[in-house]
Amino acid sequence: MIPPSVLPGPAPSVRPAVTHSGHTPLEAALWDFDGTLADTEGIWIDAEFELVAELGGTWSAAHADQLVGNSLLDSGSYILNVIGRHDVDPAWVVDRLVSYVIVRLRNQPMPWRPGALELLNSLRAAGVPCALVSASYRILLEAALDQLPEGTFDVSVAGDEVTQGKPHPEPYEKACAALGVEARNCVVFEDSITGARSGNAAGALVVAIPHRVDVPAAPRRVVVRSLVGLDAGAVTELLQRADDLV
Repeated sequence: MIPPSVLPGPAPSVRPAVTHSGHTPLEAALWDFDGTLADTEGIWIDAEFELVAELGGTWSAAHADQLVGNSLLDSGSYILNVIGRHDVDPAWVVDRLVSYVIVRLRNQPMPWRPGALELLNSLRAAGVPCALVSASYRILLEAALDQLPEGTFDVSVAGDEVTQGKPHPEPYEKACAALGVEARNCVVFEDSITGARSGNAAGALVVAIPHRVDVPAAPRRVVVRSLVGLDAGAVTELLQRADDLV
């Protein structure tokens, strides 16, 4: 569990407005999981190398980077196409990858990204609702949520709970609907091009924190090197300037 000094107590049930100079408040913060909240991409890549070898194929870091932010079924199909194993069901590939990652997550400390827990703590202290929105399946998100205080996230949306995954806006639209907020007044934290496109398509401001792959600039998107030093006030100020971001 995370020490109380890092993430104290459950999130408030009342949503105070976080605003500056009378502008529209920051209504919610929506978090991607893999590569954004937690540095799990390396675990996924280890799983890919192990599985591809088992299937008699050859894998590379370049191929692994192509999967960052993708839906799991799309990733399974990509792997099978690369190694020419069209006799295997992508869903079977996904099951094997998920099983590998779950074992790792449950048997080691969660590798949180720098500054992520501190920013999450600041948002919670300011009364900003937070949602976890991931391409990973529910069983994986539960492994992550188990390592956080209860109530850290008001809502979570998993990759197996949407009809269309990222880069489609559905995952973030679903989270906003569950929170009762307008996406335009929310901030999405993402590390991948696919995820950033999803957040922008939903109408949110995207704060991109590139990890394994570069994320290009775009309207209503700001790219930062790290979450370290960001707090609820700084994120709110970014939202106020969202329409000026190119």
